[in-house]
Amino acid sequence: FLRKPTEAGRFSLDAERKFHHDRSAMSCFCPPVRNNRLLYTLDLNDGYNTDRFIKRDENVKEKLDNMLHWLLLNKNRFVTDERRANKTNVIGAYPDFVLWRGHLSKMMCTPFEKREGWEMAIQKMGKTIYISEVETVEAMAKRANLSERERLMTYWGVRFEGYMTGNFPKPGQNLKPKNLMESKQTVTNTNTAFCSVLRSRLNSRHSLIYGAEVDCCLPVEVVFAPDSYVELKTSRMFDSFRQENSFYKFKARKWWAQSFLAGVPQITCGFRDDRGFVTELCDFKTLELPSKTDAWNSQTCLVFLDNILQFIKEMSQDTNAHSVSKVALLKYRPQEQYILYEVSDSKEFCFLPDWFVKAMRDL
Repeated sequence: FLRKPTEAGRFSLDAERKFHHDRSAMSCFCPPVRNNRLLYTLDLNDGYNTDRFIKRDENVKEKLDNMLHWLLLNKNRFVTDERRANKTNVIGAYPDFVLWRGHLSKMMCTPFEKREGWEMAIQKMGKTIYISEVETVEAMAKRANLSERERLMTYWGVRFEGYMTGNFPKPGQNLKPKNLMESKQTVTNTNTAFCSVLRSRLNSRHSLIYGAEVDCCLPVEVVFAPDSYVELKTSRMFDSFRQENSFYKFKARKWWAQSFLAGVPQITCGFRDDRGFVTELCDFKTLELPSKTDAWNSQTCLVFLDNILQFIKEMSQDTNAHSVSKVALLKYRPQEQYILYEVSDSKEFCFLPDWFVKAMRDL
């Protein structure tokens, strides 16, 4: 139903959030284990409220900008006529949709999402539909009113990545996971990111180009993307069957959607206690997660995504390159269980920047 994603390209965001058209920010998966056991307990509180934690400004909304930068750098790789069909390193025709993986996963999980709503802004240019998320009023209020405990727990996830990753070893060197002293020197900077740009097709009728942040890569000499990538997660350890059942009902659904769309085969989870100490690692195979519960199913998710993308296409038929200033909003309201589509002339939600529109029109 969803063609296995292939990596069309990649880019990195450095410690100052600057764009680089390379793999420079890609981390290597090197967990501190020996004989399948942790070398030391992972304290996820380490570095919090110190100068070793540099947090990205979440009030700065980047929208699709980094994906658009990548598109412009690779615009000659998109085949627009048969005469260029024999060109090497070709991606294919311009896609039906350009967006982030997170946008797709939110739409995909909607049939089973009863708590969190979402909003997407939609602009069309040429034959391609661009989608960018709009922060809902509820999400904005929640982010602004996080308790100190909630902020700390958010940090736990990114600190776990620091324990589990390192730089790629140079050719001929053995991979060495960090010892405890080295880990205590880790700087957690959430500005830094490595992004894979993926190409796929849904139900043979929707061509997709989407970006996905990737946590790390297996220590291989030749990277086979996305098969070599690994997703890192943390979760509270199970004290009962009820907690385990809740994990597969809610959290595993989001994990599956994220990794499935990115073509990432493995999710490594650090199971922690309430104090933020990880004592156990567990690997999950992405494709096996749907079989762990009957609370949701992958086929329903994919059919819904196919239908909502088709709906967006049909509603966007009258829009062309000359009306790129038009923007539509797609809103999901979980309490009422409905999706609202609105077209607006307002500039407030337009997200395609002038530099991108001009460059694409000059093609």
